[in-house]
Amino acid sequence: MALRHAILSALSRGIPKNGYELNAIFNDHDERAWNASPSQVYSELTKMQKLGLIEVSERTERRATNYVLTDDGRAELERWLTQDEPDHTIRDDVVMRLLSMWILDETTARHLIEAEITFQRRRERALRNKLDTSAQLAEDARVWRNRRAVHVLWLAQTATMISWLEGLITILDDPDAPVDDTLAALLSSEPVSSPRA
Repeated sequence: MALRHAILSALSRGIPKNGYELNAIFNDHDERAWNASPSQVYSELTKMQKLGLIEVSERTERRATNYVLTDDGRAELERWLTQDEPDHTIRDDVVMRLLSMWILDETTARHLIEAEITFQRRRERALRNKLDTSAQLAEDARVWRNRRAVHVLWLAQTATMISWLEGLITILDDPDAPVDDTLAALLSSEPVSSPRA
């Protein structure tokens, strides 16, 4: 996936967006699909406009330029969805750190795990808030249902990560604790529930 397709996806929701709004989406820790720097986003918007994938819908009084998808942009997004194989490679800084933490003393390792639990709990609260808020929105039904389904997935993944990290602390505190049994017991607990729409 290229940044181009992430921008096309964001604009496909039918709401014009400017570079600032797209940057906010791509730098939101709770929107985990894509990350990009502001310079990457603005550079890609310029290229996409030249290629006719997006067009300016309006320029606001604050000089912000709002973009919308063109027919060519929608066709490119459909082509990407149906013809390109998804990239299943993973680059996960958090997991790499956790794989390497065995070189740290127990106190430092525990701080590393607890810091990640704190981050994941913040993400969990933010996702629950998005689900609560989205239940009150009257957006296009297909867009809304799809976005909501993805947020439910991310919430479940976050809850699983928190349980796994708590299990990691148990294993760290008790060197005799069986890894498989300890983690399996925590991960098989009641699934996370989301607010009903």
